Formats: sequence, structure tokens, C-alpha cells
Amino acid sequence: MDTKGLLIRLRRATREIIGKELTVAVAYSGGLDSSLIAATAREFSEVKCYTCAIEGSFDSRKASEYAAMDGADHLIITLPEEALPSWVAKTSKSLASTDPIRIAYTIPTMCVLEGCRERCLLAGNGADELFGGYAKYLEAEDPNTMMAADLDKMLQEASLMSELATAIGKRIGFPFAAKEVVSFAIQTPLQDKVDGPERKLILRETARLMGLPSYNRPKKAAQYSSGILKEMRRTARKEGLGLSEWTAMVAHEM
Repeated sequence: MDTKGLLIRLRRATREIIGKELTVAVAYSGGLDSSLIAATAREFSEVKCYTCAIEGSFDSRKASEYAAMDGADHLIITLPEEALPSWVAKTSKSLASTDPIRIAYTIPTMCVLEGCRERCLLAGNGADELFGGYAKYLEAEDPNTMMAADLDKMLQEASLMSELATAIGKRIGFPFAAKEVVSFAIQTPLQDKVDGPERKLILRETARLMGLPSYNRPKKAAQYSSGILKEMRRTARKEGLGLSEWTAMVAHEM
């Protein structure tokens, strides 16, 4: 398992994104991906970690605890429930999609992008698609093909978020999506990514060797851990609509 090769490439990609910035922001949940990005970024600049979440959600309760364990400078951005429809509409427009899962997954990063004081934001998007982070890969007949298709979608979304960042005078970078990291991941044997019920094996081993407590933290998708998808569903039910119907309505009306 070539953890050294992965870390060399991840460090180069992170350094290139940071450039001459003295302080950067990291979209942080305390999970494996974001803690790896935060730890790597700290080698080249000061780092402020931000978590966007609904009050009472898993991330709102645990992210600060994880940040303390990771030694990270951390701030939670609480997303008010009444502000959710406008974020759904804004994110839908940015992604050119009314898919509620995609929107709920992306809102935390967009919220941090707009709320952070720093000009450059780093995010861990791409790690799941490259290193087998989703449970569906364990049951897929051809996991590599499925991961490649998901990566294409992620790269399209990353491009759209980069455009949004530019429009507000900021930059957003995705170290895992750097060409040399992607190339490395594609050449990494599947057994170094998933094995039985275990996922992202090479990332976990890399984090362990770096001394990061996150190496064995459970995977929790952002749309769930942030509480955003749950709140979208609750609001849709309150208005007597299905989730997809409500999301499309909000996207088109606001």
C-alpha cells in the first residue's frame, strides 16, 4: 500500500492550491477526508476549519470535539432553519440541478465558502469517489467503473463551485481532485481501497501514519451529518410535499 506516494502527491496538490496565502479555510466535518486536508494544509499555511450545520445535528455536536482532538482552530457556522430554502435555491442554481441529495451534500461547502473570512477554501471532495468511500461500491459488480462515473460528476460540481467562488472574489480548491492525485488513485489496486466492509483503506492508513485520530472515524455523508437533508425532508412534509417535489418548487420559485 503506497501511502508515501499518496501523501507526496496530496501535499504537492495542497501546496499548489494554497500558493502564497498565509491563512486558508478548510471545510471541516472532523471526518477522515477533511482532517487529512486540514493536516496537510497546516504544513504550508495557517488553517481555520469551518463546519456548516443545522443546530442539533451530528456535525454541530461532534465537529468541535473532533477539532479539539485534531488540534484544529475551528468555527461552527450554524445554518438557521429559516435560511434553508434560500440555500437550496442558490445551490440548485449553482449545480444546475434539483437533485435533493446533491444539493444537501453541497450546501455545507457553499455555506463555508461564503461565510469564511479567508480568500482560499480547501475541501475534501473527491476522496470518496477515488478511494471507495461509498457503501454502494462494496456491492457493485464493477466498483472501478462506478467510481469513475461518480468522479466525473464530482469534477463537474467542483468546476461549478470554482466559478461561484470566483464570482465572490474567492478561490476553492480540491486537493483530492488534482490530476496527479486522481492518476495515482486510478492506478491504486482496488484491494487498497475497499476490502470486505472496510472502505478508503489507503486513506485511513495514511491518516494513521500521520498520527491523525480520524483514521478510524466512521464515514458520515455530509448531507446527513450536517442535518441539512433531514431538515429539507421535514420542511417538505410540513408543506405536504415529497422531498424532490419541494426541492424543485423552491429552486424554481426563489
